Amino acid sequence: MKICDFRNSILYYSRKFTESISNIFDPICERYGLTMMQLRILMELHQYGSHTVGSLASNLKAAGANVSPICKKLESKNLLERVRDQNDERVVKIVLTKTGKDIAIEIDKVLNERFLQQIDDEAEEAFDDIILGLEKLNTLLQKINQAENKKN
Repeated sequence: MKICDFRNSILYYSRKFTESISNIFDPICERYGLTMMQLRILMELHQYGSHTVGSLASNLKAAGANVSPICKKLESKNLLERVRDQNDERVVKIVLTKTGKDIAIEIDKVLNERFLQQIDDEAEEAFDDIILGLEKLNTLLQKINQAENKKN
């Protein structure tokens, strides 16, 4: 494959992935009145438990300055709350409220059903192959980016 074909394929599939992800997640976001980032925050807290704003931003690969106001918005919707760490009161943790947990559980169930509908006997192996391929692509893109940053 020529390098220009590879580069064009990356751009093409990047757009196709974005469209497909939007088609899967946008109806769920609309149903619960959430943005995609708000949904990601709820699901991160649901899956991994409490976070600080910094650790949440790090896990979501987002800036803390962007995550904090989104958390405030979710707090105003009674989906999460900020609580002081019992061991160190300087640390503020972000946790789901009962309502936030209930919604995260519903969203998780809907997403699992959507993905499970497409699974067959070979799916788990295919998932592993897909993740490996995405990791390789990400590594390549990071190397290209690092090389470019060294030039500048």
